[in-house]
Amino acid sequence: PGYDMSQHVRRYGKYIGEKIATYRVCAFDFCKVKRGREDGLLRTMHTDKLLKTLPILQNQIDALLEFQVSASELNNGVINCSFILLFRDLIRLFACYNDGIINLLEKYFDMNKKQCRDALDTYKGFLTRLDKVSEFLRVAESVGIDRGEIPDLTRAPASLLEALEAHLIHLEGGRVPPPGASSQYPTAQSQVANFSMAGGFQTQPHVGDAERTRYIELEKERLRQFEEQKRQQGTAGKFQ
Repeated sequence: PGYDMSQHVRRYGKYIGEKIATYRVCAFDFCKVKRGREDGLLRTMHTDKLLKTLPILQNQIDALLEFQVSASELNNGVINCSFILLFRDLIRLFACYNDGIINLLEKYFDMNKKQCRDALDTYKGFLTRLDKVSEFLRVAESVGIDRGEIPDLTRAPASLLEALEAHLIHLEGGRVPPPGASSQYPTAQSQVANFSMAGGFQTQPHVGDAERTRYIELEKERLRQFEEQKRQQGTAGKFQ
């Protein structure tokens, strides 16, 4: 129905708006930055900047995940097209998100109290979003997207969250963590990096400042073409 399609167009438009706003704030596209252990942008980012950047990335992922569809709704050409575009963005965004969370956890026991509090909130937010991302990927798999393109999301054990919370309690109480407290926490690498990203990812170059205006215009054009496709489909439907 036209109403249903309009609702999805609005949500898609909201995501594009969030993506543009993110780019204006950060001056880079999370979908295009380098990823991976050695030189990934969020994997190597310093603590203060990481704590400021992850919430921005979370907001963009949230806007994308508002585009909720069932497999049957994807029979609509416009909705299906937008879903595929969002799926591609989500894979890249989540790879970047995963890098940032691994980095955050590896730095956690060296943070001050305020940083630990912010980091713990960010990690809890990651766990919440993981369920929503999994649901989005289930829909993708159900409509025939190649399984090799879909990342395998493996949850870190609950003991990791418990260790993080226990450390913050020690800091909040003004007490030094007991010797070996961090040994409860093997390594962020072993517990979190199991979000194995199937299919691999090609790293792309940092988007330079000179590309900023062009990038924003391209995203606006992407939305304009999407709305035009929706309008044409609606017009065609009137004459059937």
